[in-house]
Amino acid sequence: MNASPSQPSTWPPAAIGLAAILILLLWLAGFTGPSSPSAAVDALWILLTSAPLAAAWFVAAIGLGWPLRLWLARQSEDGLAIQAGIGVAAMLTLDAALGSIGALQVFGGAGTWVLTVLGAALAVAQLIRTGRIEVSKVFPHWLVWTSAPAIAVLLIAACAAPGVLWATEFGGYDALSYHLQLPKEWVAIGRIEPLNHNIYSYLPSYVEAAFYHLAIMVGDSMQFVYACQLLHASLALLTAAVLSRFVTRIAGTAAGSLSFVTLLATPWVIVTGSLAYNEMAAALMLVTGLLVLHQERLNPAPRAALIGIVGAAACGAKLTAAGMVALPLAVLFALSTRPKQWLGPWAIGAAVFVLVLSPYFIRNQVAAGNPVFPFAGAVFGRGHWIDEQFAVWQRGHISDTNALGRPVELWNQFLRFGVGPNPDQREPWKPQWSILPLLSIPALALAISATRFRRISIELTIVLAVQSLFWLTFTHLKSRFMLPAVVPMSAAIALGALAFRERWLLPARHGWGLRASLAATLLVLATVPALIYRSEAGNAPSSAIGQVGVFTGDALTIEQRNSLGSSTFPTIAVNHLLPPRSKVLLIGDAKALYYDLDRIDYQTTWDRGVLSQLMREYPDDPARWSGGLRQQGFTHLLVDESMLRVWERAGWNDPLLTAARINEFARSWCELLYEYPHGVSLHRLHDDLPVKD
Repeated sequence: MNASPSQPSTWPPAAIGLAAILILLLWLAGFTGPSSPSAAVDALWILLTSAPLAAAWFVAAIGLGWPLRLWLARQSEDGLAIQAGIGVAAMLTLDAALGSIGALQVFGGAGTWVLTVLGAALAVAQLIRTGRIEVSKVFPHWLVWTSAPAIAVLLIAACAAPGVLWATEFGGYDALSYHLQLPKEWVAIGRIEPLNHNIYSYLPSYVEAAFYHLAIMVGDSMQFVYACQLLHASLALLTAAVLSRFVTRIAGTAAGSLSFVTLLATPWVIVTGSLAYNEMAAALMLVTGLLVLHQERLNPAPRAALIGIVGAAACGAKLTAAGMVALPLAVLFALSTRPKQWLGPWAIGAAVFVLVLSPYFIRNQVAAGNPVFPFAGAVFGRGHWIDEQFAVWQRGHISDTNALGRPVELWNQFLRFGVGPNPDQREPWKPQWSILPLLSIPALALAISATRFRRISIELTIVLAVQSLFWLTFTHLKSRFMLPAVVPMSAAIALGALAFRERWLLPARHGWGLRASLAATLLVLATVPALIYRSEAGNAPSSAIGQVGVFTGDALTIEQRNSLGSSTFPTIAVNHLLPPRSKVLLIGDAKALYYDLDRIDYQTTWDRGVLSQLMREYPDDPARWSGGLRQQGFTHLLVDESMLRVWERAGWNDPLLTAARINEFARSWCELLYEYPHGVSLHRLHDDLPVKD
């Protein structure tokens, strides 16, 4: 590898930065409880065994981006960064498409390896053809290494078993119920397909398709969860790197590195990035699109095609990206193109957009007769849902807060989230945005006042405005759903800092003092995620590192299974303590990841399962409910009373499945086996069946 001749070598700070990350990883692993003294060893083992799988996926993605770059962005000055973004988009799309037809699991998973090797071969061919990688483009400035504390938290948290870390995400509830659960079920089925008991399988699920890809590569093991978390962590790092390249193009390497650190120092990025979520894929597509829009050598047609790719891939990752990524990019594209040139490029962009999302549209059309199910039910059909479910889904995903209350929610959930008094004591309250939103507003004003940054600053303001309006209008007003805004805000802060220095004409003799002050400030900001991490899981966050086998019970002795399964973890009881051929119906518990699939049946709060059907058929006859469950093979009930009450208060639950009604049924028709913390209980259904008429 050769350093750029125009810049000094960056290897000394890079070596120091990497060493700092390793040291911090070992230090953070010390944040454990007495039951997990080997967290550092477990973390290093996970990084050595799971990170290569995530890296293989990324190498293949970058390789797949090469032909697209040659076709659409050959003249781009930032071709490698754009290639990385569109390569990830291509890999996500191929995983979704090939997974939907079962091609990834043919011949025992050979399809997955063929796709991976093909992409990797393209990456190697590109490296052979180009001959070198410019180190200065990979490590642009020493300031990037002030992000070491945040990167260390990102990596160490990605080594933790999901379900423990991050109170604001309730232990990664979404990963336990669908981000990771769906790939696990798809592997068992042999393909990606919608599942009537888990409505989230009807979403595009492009990132979950990538997790499915990794699950196949790992094989029949729950260890795939670590590779998935590390993949999403890598998407966070890549997002920061592409953002750095974007800002470097406008304001130089120091500003680019400042934006890199600012993005990674945002706790929400570390929280979501270390979980098997999908936010960072959407953020990556946004910054890739911004970079594409600033390629002067690109003609409108290829620029439109590229925007179509990244906009659709963002929606494939997370549907709210339609307003947080695709819409802002479309607005900027319209503003950057002459109206006379709109027709052709817009047609190309729209066609590419539909093509990239076609695996989602086709899969849903086949399964539900509605390409966007569970949306637009009145237009395309309601599939297997009843009208009540559409109403509940609407209540759960679009807020009913009035027009005056919505700006208040923007203030609470975005601008001051985690700072000051908590407006809702039922929700966790931690500074997941740090000072990013409040700092970005004056930074934008400063950047707009500087002539050379005015255009890009106005564009960033437009992006933030569109995102905020969409969040206020079409979401349920939760803080995390503003996450793509981290891209324009991080860029704005970098530009604002440079504009501040230029505006006040700070003399060169203060250069070292300014650099030291800036580095110290960035280090403090990058330490905020570490402080939040330290406060997680009863101040022992690293105790969950490498503990997947504990939560399933697979890594425990018989004595440990009996002890923990009867008192602490219902997953262990269901997987190991119940008799063979037991079948458990989960009621109020959709966190199915750690359960043996052959032993359970579950549904999300939006779906209606077997007990709901029996209650509708026999409204006032619990004996029929019990008999119907036994006839369908169920032997046990696992009841999460606390979650049932949460769903009831939110108005999301099946109105028949109330906590009071389920408790009465369990007392009358079941035998209580075990009680667990937080209102969870395991019951055995009585063997006697009702007399048939």
